[in-house]
Order: sequence, then structure tokens, then C-alpha cells
Amino acid sequence: MAKPFAILVVVASLVALASASDADPINDYCVADLASKITINGLACKPASSAMSEDFAFRGFRKDGDTNNPLGIALAPGFAGINYPGLNTLGFALAKFNYAKGGLVPPHTHPRAAEVIYVVKGEVHVGFVDTAGKLFATSLKRGDFFVFPKGLVHFQLNVGSGHAVTISVLNGQNPGVQFSTAVFAAQPSIDTSVLARAFQLKDMDVMDLQTKFKPAA
Repeated sequence: MAKPFAILVVVASLVALASASDADPINDYCVADLASKITINGLACKPASSAMSEDFAFRGFRKDGDTNNPLGIALAPGFAGINYPGLNTLGFALAKFNYAKGGLVPPHTHPRAAEVIYVVKGEVHVGFVDTAGKLFATSLKRGDFFVFPKGLVHFQLNVGSGHAVTISVLNGQNPGVQFSTAVFAAQPSIDTSVLARAFQLKDMDVMDLQTKFKPAA
């Protein structure tokens, strides 16, 4: 019979794992050194003496992106590891989407973050599907918010009469993204028979999808 103390340790460990997210910072700030070659679970810090006010400012959302593409969207990220080093270790990231009329952010997940989306302009239909298969969806207008829980499949569609803009805050420095088409885009490819059986498709249909979603070289 397990000892009570051992059971307590196991339960405490499971609770800790279930509630884990980005670690809390141990300094006032840690401006990312984007030139550093050091590989860690995060980004190396610049010396505090070289941090500047501009490291904490971000102006990457001023311009609208080019939505002239098949999905009719443009993404502008605000990530510590890309263009906003002042966010390093603070546990969140930003994203701006521009949408042409009918523009779609296709179903996808963020394995390491929940997301709150805010509508700046237009009308956007948003939704997510929980692990029981239930759809939660609604249409948002300017000034409205919606939350996508961590790791769940979600989407955004411009249903207004013109251009739309949204801004999202994700509670992870590197939230990750995986689209619902990932199984057809995997490299090397997943065996055709696996996908054909899983999605009840013919082998030729699977091969067509794999060709369609194959990443650009």
C-alpha cells in the first residue's frame, strides 16, 4: 500500500504540471538579445546596461498588411523572438490580423497559449471546438472580445461588408501554431493508408491533399 506522503507528492506533481505555463521572470526585465547564438528554453538577455526604452516600445501594427492572397488575410506578429525583444520572459505575445472581405484565418491551434482576440474594425465570426466536439461561435464587432482556450481548434472569418482588423494577445511567449491541415503537410509524409482510413478517403484523395498542402521548398 502506498504511503500517504508518496501519494501527496504524486498529486502535487500532477497539479504543478497541469497548471504550468511560462516561468515567472527573475529580473525586472530581460530584453532579448536577438543576435545571441545561445540556445536555451527562451531567449538570452542583453546586459541590463544596454537595454533601451525602444526595446519596450512596439510600432509594428501601424501599417495594414497585404491581404491579396488565397485566404485574404495578413498577419503582423509582435513576438519577443522576432521583433519585440522587450517581451522576453514576460509570458505573452501579440498578433494583428488584417482581413479582406471574406478573409479567413483557417482552423488552427496554439499548443502553448490561450488567446484573447479584440476586434478593432469590421465584423468577424469566431469560434472554437472543445474536446467533446462542441462548437462555441459568435460574431464580433468593433470593441468586442473573445477568448480561445489553450490548445483548442479555433478560427476567424470576416463576415462584414469590408475590411476588418483584429488584435490578439496570447499568454505564452512562444505560443506555437498548428493548422488543421498539418497531417497532410507533414514532412516526411504520413503513410497514405493511415490518413485514408482516419478520414475515410480514397488513397488518391489523400495524395491530392498532401500535394496541395505540401510546404513550399
